[in-house]
Amino acid sequence: NWPDEDLKAQAVASHSYALYQRDHADADKLGGAWFSADPARRQGYMTEEVLRSYWGDAYNENYARLKSLFEPIVDKVLTWEGAPAAACYHAISNGQTEASENVGGTALPYLVPVDSSTDTAADNYEYTLNLSAAQLQQLLAERLGIAADLSQQAQWFGTPVLTPSGYVDSLSVCGQTVQGTALRKALGLRSACFDIQYADGVFAVTTKGYGHGVGLSQYGASAMALTGSTCAEILAHYYPGTTLETLG
Repeated sequence: NWPDEDLKAQAVASHSYALYQRDHADADKLGGAWFSADPARRQGYMTEEVLRSYWGDAYNENYARLKSLFEPIVDKVLTWEGAPAAACYHAISNGQTEASENVGGTALPYLVPVDSSTDTAADNYEYTLNLSAAQLQQLLAERLGIAADLSQQAQWFGTPVLTPSGYVDSLSVCGQTVQGTALRKALGLRSACFDIQYADGVFAVTTKGYGHGVGLSQYGASAMALTGSTCAEILAHYYPGTTLETLG
């Protein structure tokens, strides 16, 4: 039920991302696959059976709609210097997208911070996770190898260093410097844009946005489409300098 131009932009992005992974795959490591995903965390594709379980009686209508949108653009790919672009995407940014080097370590000229301020109006843009000191102590030990002293709870976290887009680059955790992306993974946070407050034995971790923040924001793309932006305009905004091409 999202806008046509938004869905088309997401289709082109995911297709381009898959082709980029194909071109950069470690054939020996992946056994011939283009890329891998942890099935416990995400699915690479949806089977007809799964889609029917999701959509029920609306399956035929929904499938027909997506087919009508995607078939005309199945040969459209986002490129950089003639090759498929790594068109990363996420659900909701913190209001500005993140540079790729701050998440994956590799700087790509089209995965740079851009405005996505409409994301601040998204449902669950801001979310607070409450963890007891004992819960947090266990997570830090098991996932980061950090021993947290329960008698020093209020001093566990230092002042974070932020990236230009406002995500946590690093912070001190029990005297050790930890990357924001690593703490996000360890605590299962929605975003690396977070703030930690402690009171009465409870740590309140408030995040803004949902996802790594790099590339296209799905909510932001929807907001652009609702105000009249085309698929091409959405892609040009979130992947500046790329070209929308037709495959041979």
